[in-house]
Amino acid sequence: GNTANMGSIQMKNANVKGVVVNKSNVQGASNVAVGVGNTANMGSIQMKNANVKGVVVNKSNVQGASNVAVGVGNTANMGSIQLKNANVKGVVVNKSNVQGASNVAVGVGNKANMGSIVVE
Repeated sequence: GNTANMGSIQMKNANVKGVVVNKSNVQGASNVAVGVGNTANMGSIQMKNANVKGVVVNKSNVQGASNVAVGVGNTANMGSIQLKNANVKGVVVNKSNVQGASNVAVGVGNKANMGSIVVE
């Protein structure tokens, strides 16, 4: 299945002692996942199997931007934070302005990251 997350927070098996803040401007933007097993994350925070003791802040301006994952097993991250199997003690801040930009992952098994933080 495909997943498209926009201006949101997703937590799966995450332990947080502190604060998680997502403040994103996604006005007029497009976030698309098409094909098989693709993920498009725009102006969002995803935490999977993450332990956080501190603060995670995502403040992104992706207004009028385009984020696309097309094909098989692709990931496109724009103005986002991804913490997978991560242990964070302290502060993680992403402040990105990718207004009007285009971020595309096409083909098989590709990743496109723009104005993002990815910790795996």
